[in-house]
Amino acid sequence: MNAGHRFLSRAPQFEPPANAIPAAVPRHVPSTPISSTSRRSPHSGRSPQRSAVHDDSALHDEKVTPEARRFAELALRLTLEVMDRRRVPAQLRAVAAPAVVDVVQSIARSGHAGNRLGTATLERVRVRPVRSDAAEVFGTYTRGHRVFAIAARIERGNGARLPGWALTSLRIA
Repeated sequence: MNAGHRFLSRAPQFEPPANAIPAAVPRHVPSTPISSTSRRSPHSGRSPQRSAVHDDSALHDEKVTPEARRFAELALRLTLEVMDRRRVPAQLRAVAAPAVVDVVQSIARSGHAGNRLGTATLERVRVRPVRSDAAEVFGTYTRGHRVFAIAARIERGNGARLPGWALTSLRIA
């Protein structure tokens, strides 16, 4: 017996290949319904009633203006276009804070790995008010067959800018 040779298996692939389209996975449907007697715990499966620690009702009553929604979509779309080098960073300066422009410009210059997956396409944008002059923006964008997240904060008229909205912070995943 030769003890000098050892073989290792390859590490498993945790991410699908960038060019593969995921196949639909059939869901398992149990042939017999699950009865309450088969549960191992007395929990009914429903979430418990939440107690309100702080009152957010005033925040949820405040509506996001259509102007803020349009600005959020425009700013995120413009950001993705600058990252893909389809637009110059100077065009982003009209809607974003200087720190945001610098970050996006450095990402565009570095030629980040996501560019190999294809062009970024903004898919969905949601806007939630924080105050009357600020809102949190979050959404998704795709590159090829992959979906990524993007989040930002927009504020209205912060000093040196015109009285409109401005993109003040950005997070891309």
